[in-house]
Amino acid sequence: MYGLVDANAFYVSCERSFQPRLEGKAVIVLSNRDGCVVARSDQAKAIGVKMGQPFFELEELRKQHEIEVFSSNYALYGDMSSRLMSTLTHFVEDVEVYSIDEAFILASGYEGIYPTVRGLGESIRKTVAQWLRIPVSVGFAPTKTLAKIANKLAKARPELNSVCVLDTEEVISQALNDFPIKDLWGVGGRYTAMLKRNGITTAAQLSDAPDEWINKVMTVNGLRLVHELRGFPCKFLEVSQPAKKAILTAPSFGKLVPDLETITDALTSYLTRACEKLRKQDSLCGALTVFLHTDRYRRTPHNGLPAKQYSNSITIPLPHPTSATTELLKYAVSGLKAIFRYGYNYQKVSIMLTDLVPGDYRQKGLFVEGPNEKMMQLSSVVDKLNKRYGQDKLRLASQLYNPEWPMKQNYLSKRYTTRWGEIMEVK
Repeated sequence: MYGLVDANAFYVSCERSFQPRLEGKAVIVLSNRDGCVVARSDQAKAIGVKMGQPFFELEELRKQHEIEVFSSNYALYGDMSSRLMSTLTHFVEDVEVYSIDEAFILASGYEGIYPTVRGLGESIRKTVAQWLRIPVSVGFAPTKTLAKIANKLAKARPELNSVCVLDTEEVISQALNDFPIKDLWGVGGRYTAMLKRNGITTAAQLSDAPDEWINKVMTVNGLRLVHELRGFPCKFLEVSQPAKKAILTAPSFGKLVPDLETITDALTSYLTRACEKLRKQDSLCGALTVFLHTDRYRRTPHNGLPAKQYSNSITIPLPHPTSATTELLKYAVSGLKAIFRYGYNYQKVSIMLTDLVPGDYRQKGLFVEGPNEKMMQLSSVVDKLNKRYGQDKLRLASQLYNPEWPMKQNYLSKRYTTRWGEIMEVK
């Protein structure tokens, strides 16, 4: 049996964990630049707040219902996620971290401790609530796809008390009969429309479709999905997370930026974060891409017409794979200068590292220059020092720390678990 543990409204729950006064209130969490809603409590949903809704549209609703607003506190959410995943390892040995608020578990083999998988799910919920003060829903089933369905049912049906077990053919069949195709894991909008045109609107109907037709219209991935709906596992637990094939860092500026120097400052900071992730998974980068664009929704103040727009990108193949921040920065800045144009107000610069190879990869050849080993070692030392003494305590000179460009976080809560100065005080 597979299980899926999913934290309910995770960002909101993290805020409530340290501020009990928020229980029962309408709470929303905003995206980068405090732009739009990325998380909302049930109370916020009930009064009409939509996922992805621009924040400026909620001004009247905020006044009417006293909505509590928070900027995304990534330091807090990331640490709480790590604690959640660590808590799950107290119950089972095999845990696959699927996202910041979701994890698959292998629930078989613990019958001597938990006579039923429902008992396991209830123990997980009780312990997470006690240790982290975060509500979770748990779904169990013979496959990961069915476990996803079970988790959704655990959230949707109050009588299940946030734990759903699909363990018999009869129970699975009943769940699939009522489950809409659009909510299936791995079925996007295009497939949903195509399946509906062919008279398939529920998971049960998809499960009954002929294999040959599914393979033709949804490829082998669709066929695996159908087999999982039938109770045959095709997606197994990935306990050791595979290395990422690309690393992207792309937060928006706190305000529009017109000058190259400030954008270079931001690019340096973003590249530094991306390189830290690169070295953490022990990879080297073979190519990088720099993106630059203005705010496509911006209008000029005096006449309300759309402001002039510009966007561009450039991909730079590197002469050799490397993980040294200083080496990568040289190419990233040259790419930025190539696509930068004066006379525009820019909203975002982004950096993506691609063509990633393992850290022990080295090009061989008499006339092929390899990466600068000393600079790669230096970057690793800098990572260790910053981990010990605090982020960016040691940084590149081009990280000017201009306070004007970082993203807006006007409603940021305290980083209760990662900053000594912001730890809660008991009085």
